[in-house]
Amino acid sequence: MNRKRIVDLFAAISQPLLLIGVSLYLVIYLVIALTRISYPFELEWMEGGAVVHVQRLLNGEPLYVTPSLDFIPFIYSPFYFYVSALVAYVTGNGFFPLRLVSFVSSLGCFTLIFLIVYKRTSSRWASLMASCLFAATFRLSGAWFDIARVDSLFLFLLLAGIYTFESERFFTRSFASPALLFLSFFTKQTALIIAVALSVAALFTRKGAERLWLPLNFGLLLTASSLLMNALTDGWYSYYVFDLPAQHAILSSMFSGFWTDDIVRHLPIALTACIIPFLGIGNTSNQKVDRLFQDFLILGSLFLASYLSRLHTGGYDNVLMPVYAAIAIYFGIGLAFSWKAVAGAATVQAVLILAVALQFVALTYSPQQQIPSLLDRQQGERLQQLIASFPGEVYLSDHPWYAGDMDKPTQAQDMAVRDILRASDSEEWKRLLEEAMAAAIVEQKYAALIVDFEDFPLRVPDFEVYYELVDSGLSGDAFLPVTGWDRKPAYLYVRRTLQ
Repeated sequence: MNRKRIVDLFAAISQPLLLIGVSLYLVIYLVIALTRISYPFELEWMEGGAVVHVQRLLNGEPLYVTPSLDFIPFIYSPFYFYVSALVAYVTGNGFFPLRLVSFVSSLGCFTLIFLIVYKRTSSRWASLMASCLFAATFRLSGAWFDIARVDSLFLFLLLAGIYTFESERFFTRSFASPALLFLSFFTKQTALIIAVALSVAALFTRKGAERLWLPLNFGLLLTASSLLMNALTDGWYSYYVFDLPAQHAILSSMFSGFWTDDIVRHLPIALTACIIPFLGIGNTSNQKVDRLFQDFLILGSLFLASYLSRLHTGGYDNVLMPVYAAIAIYFGIGLAFSWKAVAGAATVQAVLILAVALQFVALTYSPQQQIPSLLDRQQGERLQQLIASFPGEVYLSDHPWYAGDMDKPTQAQDMAVRDILRASDSEEWKRLLEEAMAAAIVEQKYAALIVDFEDFPLRVPDFEVYYELVDSGLSGDAFLPVTGWDRKPAYLYVRRTLQ
């Protein structure tokens, strides 16, 4: 068999073989998600705080309230917690209903990436490749798709808004799209950047009065919801959703690190493919200025959303989900257009397939490391026994649901406390919270304190007079979360007997 025939044969069978290979990323994600969806402890250290949010809704309590030792909300808009509360009303509260919402949302993200690419290319192969590329970024974006956090629902609604933006039906693109974009914003504020970009696209690419419908409808929903939520919460909604996030510091290392470490280092070939739709290569349809303008705004706003989030202190890998979804979409479109452009050129097709295969190989990760071990579960059970052994309230601010799950009062989650303290106007709140904590310690309100670090954000003078450090039995590497900040309950303080 001569060289040309070998190359021709490779080009003929390479597409389905590559698709089969990269589909393993989807299969692996499904196995990981289904394996850990019912895990009774945290996969990431803030999950328990999210469960407490849902419990408050089930109890009929508000989310946006004055900061206190008992509760401080996360700096997110509330829709994810509302949806999770509806599920928890049926299943019972805990990690499962929140993870179920995220898992189903992640499946929706894969589907919408496929549909967006297919609508542009009519290529099922390229559309599936795009979905598989996004699945392959699971570990890069923090192994976050299925955990009890807001991000997958936010991204699903955002992608749905982008997909319906280009609908052939007037009602869908002018009413359903802004409604979905609003719900995405009402899940996580980052969606506002993409909603503004699509509003600009509508203003400049649609005709007559229709160009106003999307920005007006989105603006109306945004304004009405803010006014209503502020009225219901005495203004605390705006404080947590708008004011507090804007006060957090910028991480200067991410000005360039986002581009070099998060994007180019991991996705150089996929990023190159994203350029193809802007060059018109292989695109048999008429390349219109409006199309290019919309693509620039969609791709650019998704990049910007992740970039700005990454710049803020506390921006973990999960904030990269929008930019990785954008790269997956335009990678799929670029791949379809490139394949058309090299039709009949078997050697070039073979090179293209090998390049794409190398991109997927570069994203390989260890699935086993994303799943908690039996030892993790056993130490979690020991923690439960320890909490139950103390009569009365146990201070577990780092992981409040562990106390709530044992029918004990919960406290404000540590990250929510830190969000208050690292704001530029935090001095007054820091003083009030530290005074409240000092009073609780002097009164020996807590039967015990179980914390991740020996020192915690709210410093209390003479703390050791009232509580002493004892062996918790929780040392070692077991029970660390599989993603996010490496921290776990480790230090146990118990009441001293006062003379």
